[in-house]
Amino acid sequence: MKSTKEKVMSPQDVLRTEIIVNQALIDILIAKQIITEEELVKSIQKIKLEQQKLHTGLNKIVRLKRKK
Repeated sequence: MKSTKEKVMSPQDVLRTEIIVNQALIDILIAKQIITEEELVKSIQKIKLEQQKLHTGLNKIVRLKRKK
């Protein structure tokens, strides 16, 4: 049986890698004129708003109606 060594990445390394990959993808999309910077900014704003709504909704207290 072969022993396999897994490279364990710290959360910081994973986040740094994700940021680099995302930036590279954005640069490619803009360079190839698939998306404009304005469209990207609008999309980011929309996603942030949706996340805020979701987060706000999770913090709400919901009262359950009891049957009599």
